[in-house]
Amino acid sequence: MSEYISAPHCFLKDGIFYFQRRVPTELRCHYTSSKISYSLRTRSARVAAARAIRAASQLDEYWYHLRSQDADLPGKHMLRPGVTGPGRRASDGVGVNADCMSLSEAVVTYLRLKGDGKGITFHRAAERACGYVIDTYGDKSLISYTKADANAFRDALIARGMAGSSITRVFGTVRSIINFAANEEGIELTNPFGKVYYDRSAGVSDRLPIPLEAIRAVQAECYRLDDEMRWLVALVADAASRGGGTTPRRHRAGRRGQLHGPDHPTSVA
Repeated sequence: MSEYISAPHCFLKDGIFYFQRRVPTELRCHYTSSKISYSLRTRSARVAAARAIRAASQLDEYWYHLRSQDADLPGKHMLRPGVTGPGRRASDGVGVNADCMSLSEAVVTYLRLKGDGKGITFHRAAERACGYVIDTYGDKSLISYTKADANAFRDALIARGMAGSSITRVFGTVRSIINFAANEEGIELTNPFGKVYYDRSAGVSDRLPIPLEAIRAVQAECYRLDDEMRWLVALVADAASRGGGTTPRRHRAGRRGQLHGPDHPTSVA
């Protein structure tokens, strides 16, 4: 259970300090969640307080910038749009400047052309993956990112504790967005996020099957309790142990709708 402490914007969970801060209501259109929360990766209250104060200061500065964008500024209609633009969505169909297209504008182009009819998870995955890049190296133009940036980005994802499979998804999304936007806008570049080496098996564990002895023990307990819900569990377990999927056959014998296991005396073949 989380335990809140005196350090600003911090809470303690499993001995590790976490930073948490709610996004102001007027700025939530820029975020996919109503609060920002992440591990500070320390057990020291003093270190956590210092990191939290620094993070809060950075957020205050950035939120001031966002509020300034939301203000009625002269010539605001001439500003180039991006993912973090005030109140904008990729579906607005606003054009971008190909000469200096930034990564956030690449996301706009990608979601505008490929996101139509896709679920919210598709949009969030694209924005989250490129958001990691922007958080690490800023919202630079596509031609400004280098192989050194991509390698350092890999190291940053590993430092976050991401498994190899998660890093693969993030790199795949970023690579696809850059390639698609560059091709769409006629930008010639070599994608620096391609052919980046990392251990794809790191942090990935094999999902072992449930031992047959454990399945039999569950079925025996279901037979002992002898009610419809337990018979359903027993039949699902039997189907899984036979490799026939998880949808059991419904045997009818005795009262209407009664479920019987394969070893029950009244079961029907």
